[in-house]
Amino acid sequence: MGRHNVEVKHLDPKNAWELFRQKVRGTTLDSDPKILELAKQICEKCKGLPLALNVIGETMACKTSVREWQCAIDDLNTNAADYPEVKDEILTILKLSYDDLKDETVKQCFQYCALFPEDEEIDEEELIEYWRHEGIINGGEDRERAINQGYRILSILVSACLLMPVDTLDFVKMHDVIRQMALWVASNFEEEEEKVIVKTGAGVHQMPEVRDWNSVRRMSLAKNEIQNISISPVCHNLTTLLLKHNNLENISGELFLSMPKLMILDLSFNKNLTKLPEEVSNLVSLRYLNLSGTGLENLPAGLGKLIQLRYLALIGVQTLQSISVVSCLVNIEMLWLNYTAFVSLELIEDMTLMKNLKSLGVSINDVVVLERLLSIPSLASCIEHIFIEGIVAEYVPFVTNISSLRSIEIGSCIISDIMEHTRYGFRSTSTICFQNLVYVQINGVSGIQDLSWLIFAPNLTFVCVDGPSLELKEIVSREKVSGILNEGSSIVPFRKLHTIELISLVELESIYWKRLEFPILKKMMIIDCPKLKKLPFSKERAYYFDLRAHNEEWFGRLEWEHEATED
Repeated sequence: MGRHNVEVKHLDPKNAWELFRQKVRGTTLDSDPKILELAKQICEKCKGLPLALNVIGETMACKTSVREWQCAIDDLNTNAADYPEVKDEILTILKLSYDDLKDETVKQCFQYCALFPEDEEIDEEELIEYWRHEGIINGGEDRERAINQGYRILSILVSACLLMPVDTLDFVKMHDVIRQMALWVASNFEEEEEKVIVKTGAGVHQMPEVRDWNSVRRMSLAKNEIQNISISPVCHNLTTLLLKHNNLENISGELFLSMPKLMILDLSFNKNLTKLPEEVSNLVSLRYLNLSGTGLENLPAGLGKLIQLRYLALIGVQTLQSISVVSCLVNIEMLWLNYTAFVSLELIEDMTLMKNLKSLGVSINDVVVLERLLSIPSLASCIEHIFIEGIVAEYVPFVTNISSLRSIEIGSCIISDIMEHTRYGFRSTSTICFQNLVYVQINGVSGIQDLSWLIFAPNLTFVCVDGPSLELKEIVSREKVSGILNEGSSIVPFRKLHTIELISLVELESIYWKRLEFPILKKMMIIDCPKLKKLPFSKERAYYFDLRAHNEEWFGRLEWEHEATED
């Protein structure tokens, strides 16, 4: 698997013990002299390696009996004896944390994380979809149940220090050495080195030479320089093939002739890939296909024969001349067409035949098409991502059954509001259609005076408003919402907002008329908003997040809530 020895610093015994105690936490170490003795032995076996002390300490934090601590000692001794050939001794130490996972599903999910490139921030949603479509996690027919299981497993892996959370929302990372351990385990401790082949970010220009393709179960060649694939391997056991972020220009149809068990194929972000061979129809088990960010001009007719396909992503494939073959995918559950071809009335009628459709991403540039799409409850309730461009309307005809909506981008439109004015009479977020909306981007929208509808998105994390929007004077209008935000209201504006960007809004005068807490705000960017004179928080509060003003003179003239705290 191409491992390399890892050079890491070692702590002296005193500092190593302090770090280990800190990770174990609680009173366990002081509850029994025998546990304290065993704990010192385990700490010694970690050889002063900070990563091992962190991970093993976290593993032992829930062990409260002498027998559990003795069992850990026994396991560490067994690992060292069973794998004497392992050069990186830390791997045999860290294996204790892997063994402690117990649940085989969690272990398989952990191993799968090693398919991502080193040091990459892993998109939690993408990872869970991989797990789900490979059948590692299974909620039966209930997608939400499977996704909940996926997030529970992520939480277990983060708690065990086998994955690391990152500041970027909805992403995790895997430490290089933990990844090395995962690959070691996945190869059955080097007994089956070709079972999982991972060569990511290695500058590879061609498919690797493999002694026995039938032994390969998973292959990840992401972030390389592969241009052409002309091989015809017999891969009867291959279930995952990741070729994203390469320079692919040509894929021979022979590649797909003998992959009967392939369930996940990711070819995303190969911008020079203009054609997919008809032989893709041979992938009879394929459930997940990601073609986002490619240069495809047409979709092969054979794609319509993939009756097992549940997930198809074509995000940002603006070169496509037709997406009519999509209408043949009657079993599709997740269909991402955002930033691709604009949806037509004909495609909407075809989508009504997709009885299993649960998640949809679309791009719309016609108000008639938008109204038709939103008028069909079975489709409107599936929309998770929507991009609206170039429409002219009084308001966007959103309805209450669009509760699945997670992101909305509106560009170059002329509208007076996002929501019909009569709907501002709602007094509880329980009756509002934006319950799951987390991402909003508005670019160059004319005619709109405020964005008061944002308060009806209780889980909103990201907002970007980029001009020109000459009529936009307020983000939230006091006049419009004061009747809603009365005493006893359940609405707390922007309580989950992580990032807000306000750019080139030359008439903007107010974000909010009184102080807001912004309890988890991490970043606020304000560029070229000369009439914005006051921010809805104290200057002291601004020190707790990244406030980027890009104009020192404007920043110096700002007024703040609770001016007394300015100094």
